[in-house]
Amino acid sequence: MRLADLWAKHGESTLQPESPEKDDLFIFGVTDDSRDVRRGYLFCALPGITEDGLAFCSQAAAKGAQAIAVPEGTRDEALGLSEYEREKIVVLRVRDIRGFYARLAAEFHCGRPATIASVTGTNGKTSTVCFLRDLWSESSHNALSLGTLGLQARDKSHSSLEAGLTTYDAKTLHIMLGELERAHGVTHLAMEASSHALDQQRLAGLTFDAAGFTNLTQDHLDYHPSMQAYFHAKLRLFNERLKSDGVAVINTRDTFGSRIAAEMRSRGTRVIAYGEAGGDADLLVLERIPHVQGQTLKLSAFGTSYEVDAPVAGAFQAENILCAIGLAAGTGVPVGRAIAGIARLAPVPGRLELAAVLGNGAAVYVDYAHTPDALDNVLRSVRPHVGPRTRLHVLFGCGGDRDPGKRPIMGRIAGELGDCVWVTDDNPRTEDPDSIRRQILSGATSATDAGPRREALERALSALNPGDVLVVAGKGHEDYQVVLERDAEGLPLHDSRCRPVTKKIPFSDAGVIREIIASM
Repeated sequence: MRLADLWAKHGESTLQPESPEKDDLFIFGVTDDSRDVRRGYLFCALPGITEDGLAFCSQAAAKGAQAIAVPEGTRDEALGLSEYEREKIVVLRVRDIRGFYARLAAEFHCGRPATIASVTGTNGKTSTVCFLRDLWSESSHNALSLGTLGLQARDKSHSSLEAGLTTYDAKTLHIMLGELERAHGVTHLAMEASSHALDQQRLAGLTFDAAGFTNLTQDHLDYHPSMQAYFHAKLRLFNERLKSDGVAVINTRDTFGSRIAAEMRSRGTRVIAYGEAGGDADLLVLERIPHVQGQTLKLSAFGTSYEVDAPVAGAFQAENILCAIGLAAGTGVPVGRAIAGIARLAPVPGRLELAAVLGNGAAVYVDYAHTPDALDNVLRSVRPHVGPRTRLHVLFGCGGDRDPGKRPIMGRIAGELGDCVWVTDDNPRTEDPDSIRRQILSGATSATDAGPRREALERALSALNPGDVLVVAGKGHEDYQVVLERDAEGLPLHDSRCRPVTKKIPFSDAGVIREIIASM
């Protein structure tokens, strides 16, 4: 594609090349990774959290980049280009370089499933997109989900490695979308949208047919400067990425959700509101009846009452089901058919997953809850399954290099809602695990410091009496731990920039739990 045409379509002003012949430059690809540059590529020097793309402009030039896009206001000397390279290479100064790059990625890697819905919120994104995928599948659509669990079909994973990011970078995402449509015939895709991805404009090349909002509670304040900034990042999904004729499915029980719903209605966007009994939402949970296999739900959908057995436990999962129903209905699935499909939902790995039942009848659940609100929801949801003379055990930790403010809060919640609390390690990363546990224990003085995770699981499992319930929270589906890499003497290793080096070690909560039970 001609550079001038690209700029006219996706840039912010008229391209004014330094010499007439540059108006006819052909661009054969785009990337933000200088290692991927080929002859005739456009390199986008994106600002990063730890590294700045400007540092790699000279490498991109050496590999044959014909054009380089940099943030508006970048000085020539910051590019590191030789005088000759500066004469040959077109430099584009872009106000919104992240959005520009995402739009170019969509241009060069075209194609997408016909229907795409996206879900954002602090908690519930993964379960909701999995439920939506299953409801679409029940209506004979070729549907997949994409997010924290990777790329998944119903009862089958198409990813062998941890996704790493809830929402992929723009180039990876558009390559996948095109292949899903062309090679695999996927017609419906349910995606998670993280606040980081929305803030960093990774989704700028996409528009969505429907968008869902689950909730907003304290998380990621190590990245976002405030809760308001966190909220406004989420809001971009609806203000910028939702099609003009798209549908917004909003949890109006949530204060932030009510704000989004009001804003969408003022713009003329169709809103499907969901919530709990007593509200005036379109989708309501009227009653939940917990049982061993899950729960029976009595629902109201657009004024009509329904009753259905759901093979998942928890009040928060009932809300996630409502969101999925709204998204399915908003994308053409008849409401009655969507609700009937709830009975055949597949279990979501690490989302209140029943990992084991001991010989004495004690049950062990694994959940990804790693925020105060998520932990609160999980424990309140499990409590109805705990008998009057049995105990609710909670085992959890907090991740290192993440918002430390939530640690004592989560300790307090576990202490208030659980009968027996075991504090352990999550993914310590570069922090001292003992220090993280002490911060958690400052909010729950009656809790037990149970040490490293395997040791803690052994202690908690051996303490379960008949009928007790143990919730192992924090890591959910993850099959690893992120820890400091150490040398032969046990000292932390550092890279060339004197930063601590981490590594992943195999560790699956559900797998380890089953190993321990087998050996008991």
